[in-house]
Amino acid sequence: MADLKLLLFGEPHLTYQGKSVTIERRKALALLAYLAVVDQPQSRDVLCGLLWPGSDLEHARASLRSALSALVAAAPPTWLDKAHDTLAVNHEAIWIDIDAFLEYLSGSRVHNHAPTKVCAECEPLLVQAVDLYPADFLGSFSLAQCAEFEDWRMMQRQWLRGELSHVLGRLSAYYSDQGDFDTALERARQWLALDQLHEPATRQIMRLCAITGQRAEALRQYEQCVELLDSELATLPEDETTQLYQAIQANRAPRGRSDSASNGPVTGILPPLPTLIVGRETAFRELKGRLGIPSKAELRPVTIVQGWPGVGKSTTVAALAHDPDITQSFSDGVLWASFGERPAILAELTAWAEALRLGERDRTRNLDELTAQLTAVLRERRMLLILDDVWDAAHAAPFRVGGKACALVLTTRLNSVAQQLAPTASDVYRIPVLEEAPALDLLGQLSPETVRQYPQEALQLIRDLEGLPLAIQVAGRLLHSEARLGWGIANLLTERRAGASLLSAHVPSDMTGAGRDTSPTVAALLQRSTDALDAETRRRFATLGLFVPKPATFGLQAMALAWDVPDARPTCRVLVNRGLLEPISGGRFQMHALLVLHARSLLKDL
Repeated sequence: MADLKLLLFGEPHLTYQGKSVTIERRKALALLAYLAVVDQPQSRDVLCGLLWPGSDLEHARASLRSALSALVAAAPPTWLDKAHDTLAVNHEAIWIDIDAFLEYLSGSRVHNHAPTKVCAECEPLLVQAVDLYPADFLGSFSLAQCAEFEDWRMMQRQWLRGELSHVLGRLSAYYSDQGDFDTALERARQWLALDQLHEPATRQIMRLCAITGQRAEALRQYEQCVELLDSELATLPEDETTQLYQAIQANRAPRGRSDSASNGPVTGILPPLPTLIVGRETAFRELKGRLGIPSKAELRPVTIVQGWPGVGKSTTVAALAHDPDITQSFSDGVLWASFGERPAILAELTAWAEALRLGERDRTRNLDELTAQLTAVLRERRMLLILDDVWDAAHAAPFRVGGKACALVLTTRLNSVAQQLAPTASDVYRIPVLEEAPALDLLGQLSPETVRQYPQEALQLIRDLEGLPLAIQVAGRLLHSEARLGWGIANLLTERRAGASLLSAHVPSDMTGAGRDTSPTVAALLQRSTDALDAETRRRFATLGLFVPKPATFGLQAMALAWDVPDARPTCRVLVNRGLLEPISGGRFQMHALLVLHARSLLKDL
């Protein structure tokens, strides 16, 4: 085991060779915790924005260097992997309790049984995992002035608490099956302590109390549940809880196995949690409504998410996958696959099978076998299946394996794919660009000095960028990084509005889509849509960049004149399908400002 240990369950604590290491600076400790958990190299500029949101980039970078110095002084620096633009934790050089916790959980999932079951080999692994969790993630540690860090901290805490909840439910059911009711009851009480309103844990305690002759305690547990639900949520217990109470009250002690383990969340495959997402409350609410949240909403089996390139389809759906409401509603977990033009279909489907512990890792299975196995396993499960960035409807076919309680969400930029995959037109959900207020908020988080010193110019910038999150993120990061050099922000705003460097800037890593290995330029991202066009269609798209008015809108007659063709509709259909044009009212079509810049750049190569 490594000499250096980091404890993140409870108050963050570092030890070296068994001795406590004091780190006085709270943001240095926060930096260490963040790098330890995200488990991938992080941009220095992103870390500056995360931990020093009120500082300009120059001062934030100085603060980051100072925090790193404090960490390196506290313990040998072998734990830190430093690159020119990124920082990461070397997990081989430091023992982290969260790593060990997740390794124990992973070890319990490789056996050939359902993920809600526990076998004799699982039990000691799960017990060790519980022992590593004396308190919630980071305890009372917080950074009141760092809203983004606080959001991340709370999301991690909820996720880890959900994992512990599932483990305790599984262990209680296991000990109950073994006849060890005292230990089963102890684990059930730990389970309920995580959330006093969690009725599966309440039912497990009631059932165990009834089995062990503690009838009065079982009834009292129900009454306490009724009081809490009424005071906290103004609601009644679930029918199943009330029916159990009535059975115990009538001296019909429950027999057989409890339902406790089956109701805990099972994390399958999740994308990285996006680090910055603003103004998507309505989209989250509407998408969750399609997924049957709250419970009175109707569950749609399929939802297709569309929108402009760069509008944040992948980012929104990735954040949705981590949402606590999703965890609670889809109790068996989430399965995510990232596609693109050339997806590794067999590898992605194999990953799903392994996440569900279907075994046979030593044997290569074909698509038909995997699809059949997944369909059988998911028939009675409640899981959310997410396919990101689908370019061909045929690619998605092997992944349509969910049962009646599952839901499938797909993102695509192509209308033809959406039309093929959506059962009805109402199953397509289009993510809009940001409205002015959240767009300005996003710019302010990335370049606070811009919004603070030049509010009117900043507002005009987001209007010129037409609320596209990709364009705002890139412009905000460019403004923030260049303003630290002392250049006039007013001049920079004019340049950004002209789009001189937007296309050559790199896309923020959390907007490239999960599973992407690189952070391409904005131009490279947009070229994914235009490279597939034939030469003549690409030329016609490029000529639309000459239309000056904002927003850039066109009628069919104007496009026919520009292209010198009798009928613009065939080309228009292709561009709409590629997500490069959008139909609007009055038989007109719109091109987003960032796509206008891209179209103009293509003219140079024609």
